[in-house]
Amino acid sequence: MRIIPFVLTAVLAAGSAQAQPQRPPVPPVVLAHMNDLDARCRAAGGRPDGGRFVFAQDFTGDGRLDYLVSEGDYACTGKPGVFRPGGQARVDIYVADARGQVLRNYSETLIAYRLIAGQPVKVQVARRGAACGAGVAPTAQCAAQLAWNGRGFGEGVAVGAGTTPGGSGSVASPAPTVAGEAAFLVRCRRAYVSAEASAARWADGACKEDWKKVVASAPAAEFLLSVLPAPGARLTAESLRAAAPSVRWAARPADASSFASGRLGAFDITVSGRATPVSASAGWAAVGQPIPYDVVEALRQRGATLTLASCEKLGAGEGTRVFAGHAPGKPPFAVTIEQREAPTASANSFYSASISLDGRAPARGSTSGCDF
Repeated sequence: MRIIPFVLTAVLAAGSAQAQPQRPPVPPVVLAHMNDLDARCRAAGGRPDGGRFVFAQDFTGDGRLDYLVSEGDYACTGKPGVFRPGGQARVDIYVADARGQVLRNYSETLIAYRLIAGQPVKVQVARRGAACGAGVAPTAQCAAQLAWNGRGFGEGVAVGAGTTPGGSGSVASPAPTVAGEAAFLVRCRRAYVSAEASAARWADGACKEDWKKVVASAPAAEFLLSVLPAPGARLTAESLRAAAPSVRWAARPADASSFASGRLGAFDITVSGRATPVSASAGWAAVGQPIPYDVVEALRQRGATLTLASCEKLGAGEGTRVFAGHAPGKPPFAVTIEQREAPTASANSFYSASISLDGRAPARGSTSGCDF
């Protein structure tokens, strides 16, 4: 197996004997991305030269060609850095399904990537700062290997958050797999400005901070989706541990009403139910801290559809929201978010995201007064 070295100063071409650039014809969605790069290059005052920036390989292991588009490898003559601001650039992966559809499944801004020959071709990525996890220094770097899990790209191998590739430390947060940061920032800004016109002055900064919450919530979102059983299946102790190997499971549940409990990074993990699991949750608590998570958006980034079903406001910064959820290949589920943001430095903050495992959608209720 040949390994292509990382180039950490910019996102540069990744190639191997099995990773040759794909030329048209390509699927319409990929061609549209290529044409968009041409247009953006011209708009910046450059001349489109293309170059090696599209790779057609099997990244999922199903024998079908998928497509990786590396904007940092696009050659825009006269404006060589237009797609690499700050030494970072966007990488997208378009996945082909059994029906012949090709859709974007992964999009992230990276400092580097590399392809490793094999079946499937492996994609390793390098990130910087907040993309490595909450509280990571802006200049810190981390690296991970993407792994296809049947619906998106999680992470099969990771090097420590806050370190350069080859270092050691805690596992980096899984990468978003649907829409990505750019689309989130657009939606976020629109929502702020729609609610308050004056938000146009500060929405961009607020949305960037909100995105950090989505990135920090990735481990919890991955866990909640992974433990959802397939329709008609029953979650057992063995299948639970196999589905969530990143959790440090306790030898015994924390209490008699729990099926299992453990720890995942900053989250306390609980699977409720005695003989049969009925829900799984990821919880966090701290004194005097703002809530650093948004599990709902992190779930959406991984292909889940969530619709607000009800809410209850208990006070400023405190309340409960219940969402009706759907995800590919899974039965209906409910996601319940319970939160309290500390009003003072000495008060407690808590945040809990739980998912139902009984295959039932939640009951509908009032959705007024959800501004907490």
